[in-house]
Amino acid sequence: MTDATPDSAASIDPRPAAAGSWIARPFQVLGIVGFGLSFFGPIGLVGLVLSVVALIGGRRHGYLNVFALVGLIVSVLGLLILGVILALALPPIIDAVQTCAELGDGVHVVGNATYTCAPGSSSVHSGF
Repeated sequence: MTDATPDSAASIDPRPAAAGSWIARPFQVLGIVGFGLSFFGPIGLVGLVLSVVALIGGRRHGYLNVFALVGLIVSVLGLLILGVILALALPPIIDAVQTCAELGDGVHVVGNATYTCAPGSSSVHSGF
């Protein structure tokens, strides 16, 4: 038989956590998650928000959250690259869809371009 007293059954360490422990850095995990999400294209926007929150929260607790800072940088760069790709890719796609809507289904030659139009798709081949 053991002699259990109420004090020994529910003992809690009243000392504060060490400076390098995870408990002392409550926004560290949020920074790591933000960093991880920053690599996944449009989801990088979520990584950007989490990284900003973790960076600000870490600063308020007196430390630099390196994962949050790197996640912020990678998210911004990734979203800029994604924006450039979309800015270059969308206008030709929109033009092909609009041209196919005007011409109808089938294969059409307009200038140097051959438009292949179908009910669910359209493609353009340039004759350069």
